[in-house]
Amino acid sequence: MAFKARKLKKGMFEVLGLEAFVEGRIAELKRTLLGRDTRPAPKHPTRKALPARKVKVTGPSAPDALDVVVGRLESHGKRSALVKLGKQKDQLLRSLIPLYLAQGTKVEITSGVMSRFWKAHGVKYAAPNAAKALRNDARAARDTKLGKQITSTGIRYVEHALSSKLRAH
Repeated sequence: MAFKARKLKKGMFEVLGLEAFVEGRIAELKRTLLGRDTRPAPKHPTRKALPARKVKVTGPSAPDALDVVVGRLESHGKRSALVKLGKQKDQLLRSLIPLYLAQGTKVEITSGVMSRFWKAHGVKYAAPNAAKALRNDARAARDTKLGKQITSTGIRYVEHALSSKLRAH
């Protein structure tokens, strides 16, 4: 089957004949799968099937990191104070709060998880900012096999901010 390309505005191209080709292939596959194909098999050699790609599958036993952090926040006694602290401009504090909530769990908290966590609470916080804040203050969190983990210095930082916030109100 012959295809023709036609140049459109702004460097775009339109491929003529492609739609008819795709529809024909779909119809051919339907006939083959439904067993209604009465035509003889093609004479050309068949291709070998490519090996299946390995995909990491997380089952129901592996909890999502965001769900773990949100669940820990919901059960935390100072939930509203933690959310209010995250609305402040302190990027290190914003990065440490999800790590603080996830301490003791076996989930990997990434900068993307931190960003989605704050997005769920109405705070705009980009993932690169979270990573940079933790990189700039290496004492607050350390890298482990499970990703970033909060250190005792980071825990003191969050708890100091919590106590200051509670004293202010």
